[in-house]
Parts: sequence; structure tokens; C-alpha cells
Amino acid sequence: MADDIQQPSDGTLIAEVLTGRRERFAVLVDRYQAPLIRVARSRLGRHDWAEDVVQETFLCAFKSLASYNSQYSFRTWLWTILLNQCRRHVQKRSRRPLVRSWSDQPASATDEAGESTVGDVLASSEESPLTPLLREERAERLERMLRQLPDKQADALRLRFFGGLQFNEIAAAMQCSLATAKNRVRWGLATLAQQTDRREAEALTGEQPSSPRGD
Repeated sequence: MADDIQQPSDGTLIAEVLTGRRERFAVLVDRYQAPLIRVARSRLGRHDWAEDVVQETFLCAFKSLASYNSQYSFRTWLWTILLNQCRRHVQKRSRRPLVRSWSDQPASATDEAGESTVGDVLASSEESPLTPLLREERAERLERMLRQLPDKQADALRLRFFGGLQFNEIAAAMQCSLATAKNRVRWGLATLAQQTDRREAEALTGEQPSSPRGD
């Protein structure tokens, strides 16, 4: 509890950076880097691309910090920048000639540091020698299915489960209404439920998926 109280708020850190203590921005990087990489890696499919995009996200945030409106959450502002950077990365790569190599193979569910991109979502309380293998197989399957969803639904699911955002934060980050954010998550889950066991889909959210629609 005491450690939480001692942690400076985002607003305090931003104010310190703007007064010349630029090194304080590193605290914000440490605070948000891990979830940003999880979402970017799920979005892009490779850990090295995710790291590059997250680095660009922080660089963009730092350069634009003076124009940041403190009335809005820095956390959701950062997620908005990340989603924009991911889209730019995808567009940039789509314009390049396709040259496949060993490094272009689809990413597995576990990154170079051994951290599962969906570990928190698929974690099981009953461990066995086969549990890590089963979890990785399910994680890879989920990653493939997410890439088959409409981008807005997939991004809403990634923000919800990999980024840990609440529905109002998803709405702010994706610049849509609260109802739209909720529907994107629910419709995305409904589509996943059609492709896998319904109980597995419900386990991801704790609620029953709605009928799928597009947005």
C-alpha cells in the first residue's frame, strides 16, 4: 500500500518533464511499456516489430507532450498513439515487396523473453506437465483467430485483455462511443465463439458472447 502511495501520478511525471526533468519520462516508459508491447505484438505478429512500434509511440508522445491536454487520460492517449503507429507500420509494410526469410515466419505465442502474449488471459489454476504446452497451443490459436477479425473488433479485444483497459478507456483510445467499444468486444467474442468451443470463449471474458455483427 505504501509503495502505491509513493508512486507519482502520470500528471505529476508529465509536469516534471515539461519543467525540464526529461529523465522522468523514463518512469512513464517503465509503467506502460510491457502492456503496449503485448498489444503491438499481437497486432503485428512479431516481437521486433512490436518493440519498434512501441519505441515510436513513446517518441511521438514525448515530442507531443507540450500539446497534451491534461483533461484527458495520458494512459488512453498513449494507447491511441500506439494504435495509429500499428496502422502506419502495417501500411508501410504492405507497400514493400514480399521477401520471405526465416525471420518472416509468423510469431509464436511466446516472445523472445518467454512472456506469453495471452498468458494472463489463458492462465490455468491447475498446472500439470502438459499445461504450458496446451496454453501455448491455445494462445497461438487465439492469435490466429484475432487476425481474422475486423481490425476494430480485434483491437478492442487486444486492448481489453492484453492491455487491461476498461470499456471507457477502450472508447477513448479508439475514439468511439462507449456503446461502440462494448459492442466491438462482444461481437469480436461472438465471432471467436463460432470458431472455437463456446465455453473457451466465455472463459476469456466471464460473459456470454452476443450474436456477431460487423463494425
